[in-house]
Amino acid sequence: MTKEEQSCDDPKELFVVVDENDNILGYKTRKMCHRNKALIHRAVSIAVINKQGAILLQKRSQRKDLYPGLYALSASGHVDKNETYEEAAKRELFEELGVSLVPQFCETFIIRTGEETEMIALFTLIYSGPFIMNREEISELKFFTKKEAAKISNKLTPCALKSLKRLKFL
Repeated sequence: MTKEEQSCDDPKELFVVVDENDNILGYKTRKMCHRNKALIHRAVSIAVINKQGAILLQKRSQRKDLYPGLYALSASGHVDKNETYEEAAKRELFEELGVSLVPQFCETFIIRTGEETEMIALFTLIYSGPFIMNREEISELKFFTKKEAAKISNKLTPCALKSLKRLKFL
C-alpha cells in the first residue's frame, strides 16, 4: 500500500487557490497543492488557550499526508470551496476537537514550506475543555506552557511554529 493510500487525507479534496492578496484564483486538489509551492491555498489554524494561559497542541496522526507525528496548533485545516475562513475554523474545531464555539479571528499571513504555500487565517479561543479528540487525525492532545512549547519547538509543524511566534507564545 502506498503512503497516499494509507493517508487519512483525501488527495482529491478541492482547495481554494488564491493570489498573494487572498483573491480567489480557482480550485485545485490537495495532491496538486501539496506538490506545487506556487499554488497558494487557504487554511485555518486555531489556538485554544486555557484560563491559565497554556496552549493546546495536537500531535498529528502518523496517517497525515504532511508532517505526521509533529505538533500542530489545537485545530487546523483547509478552507473548502464556498466556505469562509470563519466557517472553516468552526468546522475544524468541531471535527478535530468536538468543540462547538466561535473562535476569534486574529490575522492572515502566508507561510511557505518545502512542500506547500498556504494563506493562513489564524484564530484564538479561550477554552479549557472538554475535548473529543478525532483519533483519525490526532494521536495526542496536551496543553503546553510557553516554556514547555519552547522545548518542543523542533517538533512543531512549520505553520505551528510561525503561528506561535505571531501570537508571541514563542
